[in-house]
Amino acid sequence: MRDFLKKWHPAVIVIVAGTLFTRAAFFMTMPFLAIYLYNEKGIDPAMVGLIIGISALTGTFGGFFGGYLSDRIGRLPVMTVAIFIWSAVFVGFAVADLVWHFFVLNMLNGLCRSWFEPISRALLADVTTKGNRLHVFNARYFAINVGAAVGPVIGTQLGTSNSTQAFYITAIAYLLYALLIVFTLKGYSKELKGGEERKFSIKSAISVLSRDRVLAFFLIGNTIVMMAQSQMDTTLAQYIGNAPQFENGVKLFAYLVVTNAITVLLLQFPVTNYVRRFQPMNALRFGSFAFSLALLGFGLSTNWVFLVISMVFLTVGEIIVFVMSDVLLDDLAPEHMRGTYFGAMSFRSIGFSAGPWIGGLLLSTFGFEHGFYVFGILTLISLLSLPFFQYGEGIRKTLLKQQSAST
Repeated sequence: MRDFLKKWHPAVIVIVAGTLFTRAAFFMTMPFLAIYLYNEKGIDPAMVGLIIGISALTGTFGGFFGGYLSDRIGRLPVMTVAIFIWSAVFVGFAVADLVWHFFVLNMLNGLCRSWFEPISRALLADVTTKGNRLHVFNARYFAINVGAAVGPVIGTQLGTSNSTQAFYITAIAYLLYALLIVFTLKGYSKELKGGEERKFSIKSAISVLSRDRVLAFFLIGNTIVMMAQSQMDTTLAQYIGNAPQFENGVKLFAYLVVTNAITVLLLQFPVTNYVRRFQPMNALRFGSFAFSLALLGFGLSTNWVFLVISMVFLTVGEIIVFVMSDVLLDDLAPEHMRGTYFGAMSFRSIGFSAGPWIGGLLLSTFGFEHGFYVFGILTLISLLSLPFFQYGEGIRKTLLKQQSAST
């Protein structure tokens, strides 16, 4: 392990370690936000869905601009500004009271996340050889899920669904991460500038992205998949927390979040080692189908056993989609536009934005007693992603054949 870590750039170690601790803090609070808004603030489920979804909507466009900026002025300045503001946002959640407060705060939450997360992944790719990037992306995702395994348990003990204490702890964790980045990586600022430092306008960046048809089909398919994934922290949280067939719903949901994280820890490397033999687009189809099965399972579940099985399917889909999406983007992106391409993936946040709102509308329409109708409709929506990944892979194969023929 020591020899393996020596091969890693200090930026990789800082980001992976910081990800572990901040995600533990993040999962103490944000998975319970929907329950907190409904139970403690009395906000309607559809409105809760809008509040949760606005985070992804601001991230949709913020991520592209943040990635573009990181290619122009460097990764560290953009990341640093984003994470300092992010820390302040969690303090805001602790003191907010009105609906519009939560709207503004979650808008900022989405903006900070859309700047920091894609740029940190682009930075990891910048300082890692191509052969080691899958290992580094896996390590970061592993750290996320170690945090996700610990965070909800602590959040449950702190009573996050009806208390604000955990928001202050999360704010401190993000502040410490920001200081770690500033003081540890400032000596590497020159080598952490984006890409090849080729200057290009935002108009030319948009032009390049718009001509990449493989990227377009990937983003559309991924957007639909994110509609499915977004249900976990919103529709599923409210449903399990309030459906009459589940006792102690808040605690049950916390255990499902832990199940999600533990399943990642156990299956991440076996699953990724298996799917890496497939083309990324085909692997994404497998992941999307697993998401659909999970949603259908949630709608059919009447006890915790079936909920846990459904969560395992959702987790397998999550592993495939999140890791292979990074691999695919790294393959598609020109080196000098890596930040822009990773930032463009934030456009899939349209799914994260629309998903909670759609789920909230379905809950308001059918009620907490009719989960089959709610999650059945969400399952059908999730399946729509499959043809887009198939078309994208077809175009990718054609382009590869043309390139090999020309050489």
